[in-house]
Amino acid sequence: MVSKKWITCACTVLLVVLLLAGGAAIAAELGGADDPLVSLSYIEQLIPQLNSNIEKIIGQKVDDFDKSIDEKIAQVDQSINDKISRFEEQYAAGFADEDFINRVADAIASRGVSGGTTTPGGETPSVPSTGTTDSFTVVDVSAGQKLIGAVGTEILWRIGTASCVSPGSPGLIDISSGADLAAGGQLQQNHVYVVTVAERGFQATSNCKVLIKGSYTIQ
Repeated sequence: MVSKKWITCACTVLLVVLLLAGGAAIAAELGGADDPLVSLSYIEQLIPQLNSNIEKIIGQKVDDFDKSIDEKIAQVDQSINDKISRFEEQYAAGFADEDFINRVADAIASRGVSGGTTTPGGETPSVPSTGTTDSFTVVDVSAGQKLIGAVGTEILWRIGTASCVSPGSPGLIDISSGADLAAGGQLQQNHVYVVTVAERGFQATSNCKVLIKGSYTIQ
């Protein structure tokens, strides 16, 4: 009895060993170069799909990146435009402000003639009885003196008091207000006057400082 059981067990073990060895041999053969576990045709079908998926992913990333860059550029442009608008609003208002005009005119007057030329002692050069300037020049007119401008001469009034001199109508043209300043009318500070007819000008009733552009004669 014992010998029969032993034979049966031995046979069973041998059969298992043979099955394992056969399975290993088959697996080794299937995994070889002649018969790979993954067929070449499967790989050839898989590669185009992989390439397509990769290209699709890359394309999406590129589109997202381009969109992000465009948004950043638009934000920068808007920021620059906003700053320019604020700058224009702030300084355009400042240029029209009377205080700003006063500071500019005072700076010009403190330098003497236009362009900043002064005598070595820092004093304003003396003004001749007649003169012609292509740009605004500071001119001092003493009380009682008359300044008569040629046609086209411009006068920017700064300091002192004076009345319009005119033998007829019109007198001086106040381009700051658009009005006609008749003979005897008082010149206003920071207003610009233009001589449109010969023999027009002003007579100083106190020591005055004005800016003149054009030809003039002081009497």
